[in-house]
Amino acid sequence: MLRDAFVGGPGASGVSFMGRSGARLHTLFGEGWDIVSWDPRGVGDSEPDVSPFSTYAEYHAFWEQLLGTGKVDSCGNLTRPDDIAFFHSQTSAITDFIQQYDAKNRENSGDNLKYIGTCVVIRDLVGMVDAIYGRGADVNFYGVSYGTLIGAYPTQMFPRRVGKVIVDGVLDAVTWAKTLITAGLSTDVLGREAALQAWCSACAGSMNCTIGAIGNHTTEGVMAVVDRILNQAYLDYDGTKLTFADLLRNGTLPIYSHAWSFNVLTSFLANLLNGIPSWRVLDRSLAGIYAMQHNGATILNARAELSSLDPILKPRFAPWNIPTPWAGWADESTSFNQAGLPIACGDSQRPPPGYTTLKLFNEIIQVSKTVSPHFGTLLIPRWACHEWRPKSVVLVIGNNVDPITPWVSAQALASRKRLGHMARLVKFNTVGHTSRSTTSSNCVNGIINAYIRGVIPEDKGDDGPDVMCEMDAQPFPP
Repeated sequence: MLRDAFVGGPGASGVSFMGRSGARLHTLFGEGWDIVSWDPRGVGDSEPDVSPFSTYAEYHAFWEQLLGTGKVDSCGNLTRPDDIAFFHSQTSAITDFIQQYDAKNRENSGDNLKYIGTCVVIRDLVGMVDAIYGRGADVNFYGVSYGTLIGAYPTQMFPRRVGKVIVDGVLDAVTWAKTLITAGLSTDVLGREAALQAWCSACAGSMNCTIGAIGNHTTEGVMAVVDRILNQAYLDYDGTKLTFADLLRNGTLPIYSHAWSFNVLTSFLANLLNGIPSWRVLDRSLAGIYAMQHNGATILNARAELSSLDPILKPRFAPWNIPTPWAGWADESTSFNQAGLPIACGDSQRPPPGYTTLKLFNEIIQVSKTVSPHFGTLLIPRWACHEWRPKSVVLVIGNNVDPITPWVSAQALASRKRLGHMARLVKFNTVGHTSRSTTSSNCVNGIINAYIRGVIPEDKGDDGPDVMCEMDAQPFPP
């Protein structure tokens, strides 16, 4: 029997996951199972290629806009008034950056973007089962993290095909698909705060944890040491732009503390909390940073071999598609794959028209203050989706009085709860079933012709009609 297995993401390679974990899964499931995984569309070696970048150099040059002093990468935990003011000052730069990113995706990926997303992956999964075991065979599946969506979706899309399904580390499918993409900002970081608290507690209780000794072996003391390290990084950061290309080409890392920003450290901290086996590495890494921060003799621009500090930077180098600590170093030819962003944005509900980067930033500030002072500012796909533009919109036309399909149906389809800004609603003030069944309207015909040529009506941002059209003639002409 077939057991499909799929790792998380979105944007992670199922084939690479199988290379790392296939033997363990075989032991876990026992004899009698064929264990198969694959790269979803647009991910890893699967077509279509939806990366907006052709080379790593192009990728790095683009993302470098966010790095350095005076850029969003240099912000702290957004609890200080001056830090909040600085963060607010970056709204226009982030808006411009995301719009550039959207334009590059359209330019380089074009129509390919419509072929990726979780729903098409489910159909591919069912198709693979049909091809291997015959049409109608049970779909057996083991998914972790984002892969749990691929386990959950078939229960709604192909309920009679669901066999033995295991979902491990669940991403809520309803929240993912049916709520605004920004609604999950606090959920994304809540567990990380709990994991950090657990790590501090375990470190405090161990004689083998260096940070525990510095924190007087209390949970509160260890957390205070972590906070001092992060706060010092925020205060000392000198604008060094740490990049994956730098690591790959030079094989060295900075060993002077001013090179490490708050955001660099929190991103590695978040990733090394993902599993207890990496907790010792986290302790060694934090102890190394602590020593650098307290060593006044550290030589500016000094560097060390990559192997001495590689856990610190490993999770850093794929914004909105961050590899986990066990993912291994990618090479320059594959590290800029960005499929995770269009998958996340394409699957989820985007905010309504008028939702701005400033509003997003205010929500991030609130999350940092009330939910997660350590991880609230981590760069995630939700930051970009409000500027993620659909390729086109649906033109929804409804007659004021339609004896078969009433106006309220057209209004509901185009409402913010359904298509939202992906639709434009035209109300034709006439009686009859569809706009074609009654006296013609130059207004309706003109909108249709313009839409076909790419001219889309303005979105008024509410559930009312975006355009009102009148009849050109009366039903009982003289």
